[in-house]
Amino acid sequence: MLELAARIVATYSLVVWLGGILHLALAAIPQIRILEDRQTRILLTAGMMKRYNPYSWAALTILTISIFYLGLPKALTGENVLALPGMFIVSGLFAADFIHSFIYGPRAARGDIHARKKANILAMSEIPPALALPAVIILI
Repeated sequence: MLELAARIVATYSLVVWLGGILHLALAAIPQIRILEDRQTRILLTAGMMKRYNPYSWAALTILTISIFYLGLPKALTGENVLALPGMFIVSGLFAADFIHSFIYGPRAARGDIHARKKANILAMSEIPPALALPAVIILI
């Protein structure tokens, strides 16, 4: 019963976290880029991130804990060979999102062009492994 609850919690957390990332990456940020005033673009992007980050971090933390709850016992006993890669994927995403949210993102919000490029690359690089997480939730 607890395993089912962990899967459900992981699924909802994934929907909130990944849905927000996809919305930002594919809709909101590209739409903001059409604005001519650079300062307005920076303010709008920073404002969206300030509102989204608490939900994102809550969802990503719950997702990570759920994946470890599901996978760690199976990885330690060798019961499921996909448990360790699943935990590795979610840990890597957690680390990448941390670097994006707390290192490059704030620098980009202050107008640092190099940090903005790194933040964008990091954010886009999170999408492919994040798309593997539904399978991870099902298979571990």
